Parts: sequence; structure tokens; C-alpha cells
Amino acid sequence: MYDAYIVAVAGGAFAGLYPINQCKPAPPVSDPRRQFSNVGVPIIHIMSQSDYLSGIASRRPDSDAPNDRFRHYEMAGMAHATPDELYSAARPEDIVKAGRAVPPMSCNEGPRSRFPSSIHFDAAFQNMDLWLSRGLPPPHADPIAVVDGKPVLDVFGNVTGGVRSPLVDVPTSSWSGTSTGASFCFIAGHETPFEQARLDQLYVNHGDYVAKVKGSIDRLVRDRFLTPADGLKLQREAAQSQIP
Repeated sequence: MYDAYIVAVAGGAFAGLYPINQCKPAPPVSDPRRQFSNVGVPIIHIMSQSDYLSGIASRRPDSDAPNDRFRHYEMAGMAHATPDELYSAARPEDIVKAGRAVPPMSCNEGPRSRFPSSIHFDAAFQNMDLWLSRGLPPPHADPIAVVDGKPVLDVFGNVTGGVRSPLVDVPTSSWSGTSTGASFCFIAGHETPFEQARLDQLYVNHGDYVAKVKGSIDRLVRDRFLTPADGLKLQREAAQSQIP
């Protein structure tokens, strides 16, 4: 019925184990029916940093087999529930009328993560279009590195592996995919900006920072993990910043 699928956050035990129908118990995570395979059309599967661990059973190898074209991406730094979803959701007063609590814009650790998840989805849509229209397979990416059930962090407190961006490769903050607090805070994530002393240590001056951001963008655009338009936007934001 569909030419392809982009599946965002599904698989494993992320949302819990549900019965396939009312007459059967919920199948375990190991049940092969919980895994995408031989669907017949291309699939790009995306997991954010908020949910890749709880859905880790959804990991499977990429494939270019004609009946099993598949890519699995885990987005380093990206939270599941960003502020954008509240700007485009029901109005707070309508949520209250429906008898539900309005999800908070801030959690115990601070405001929801401002990580621009759109840059990764834009690249996924671009790559899916190229896969279908030109037969050009999307790039491969390593999953987020995990050892003993915990992510492997770099010296900045950011995850290693996964689909990258200048925000984690030329960092000015540590990015978390989870927070504590009410409602959706567990998938909202938050940002911990670096102190000035650390920024001064990382970047000689503003030009140095912008050049490093541009180098990261150029590599990611070349490898099709960023669209050219998003690359230009990120480069412009870096140039307009006051970093360091």
C-alpha cells in the first residue's frame, strides 16, 4: 500500500509489551514478529537518545536486500519530546478541558531540550526520496555505543556513536535525552551548557568555533546526514552566536 516507511521510535520494549490481539498474550521482545524484516519496501527506523536504550531490542543490521531494504538510526543528542511538539499540539486550555495535565516546558533539570530534531528527520526524508526515486541507498551509521547497558560518553558527557551533528561534534553543551519530573519529562531531555572557562579552552576565538562547525557540517552534508539547507542554517547560527 505504501512505497516506503519512516518509523520514528518503535520496537523493542519502548512502549511496553502489548498483545497482538485480544486472544493472545503479549509476545516477548525476542519474538520475531516484533522486528521489521522482509517488508518489501524500504524502511528507515529512527530512535532518539531518549528511547534507544529501552528500545534496544529493535536494533538489527542494515540491509540492501531487494525485499528487506532497511536502515536503523540512533540520533546522538536528540530528545524525543522537544518544545516544538507543544507549539504544534492542542492548546493548553483544550488539554485541560480534556481532563489532562498540560505537559511542562521545564523539568527538574531545566527547560526541555532545544536540540533541533528536525535536522535528522529532514535528512531521513531526503535519503528516503533518493532511495525511491534514484535507487541511491541511504548511508550507514553506527548505533550509540553501549556497554553493560549504559551509554559510552565522551569527555563532554555526550554519547558516542549514533548519527552525529555539529551540536555533539563541536559541542558547547552536554545533551541528555531524559529528565526527571512530571508528564513527559522522562523523554524531554535537557541541555547543560559549558562554563565559559571550558569554551575558552575548546575554541581559541569565535572564528575558530565557526570554522570547526563548518568542517563538521561539510562532512555531514557530504555523507548525507545533513541536508544542505540545514547545514547552511546551522552555519549561520554558529556565525551569529557569541561563542566563545
